[in-house]
Amino acid sequence: MPKLVRYVLMNSAAGIAFGWLVAFGLVHFNVGHLGELYAHSDHKVAATALLALTFGITFGFAFVATAVMLIPTDKDNFDRM
Repeated sequence: MPKLVRYVLMNSAAGIAFGWLVAFGLVHFNVGHLGELYAHSDHKVAATALLALTFGITFGFAFVATAVMLIPTDKDNFDRM
């Protein structure tokens, strides 16, 4: 697999995992009564999917965008990644 593709995939996976961690933290620590809203919901699967997708996409894209902006422009520095 090309190094640039691996770089983008690894950063997007890290961003998605971080987004899921933030979403879990918001529900677990009941920020803005989100935990209570989730606990009393009749559609837990839909709520979980909505939280996971939105936070995963948002944080995944943010990590990839940051990684692309900070990518080394020199070939020697890129090879050391």
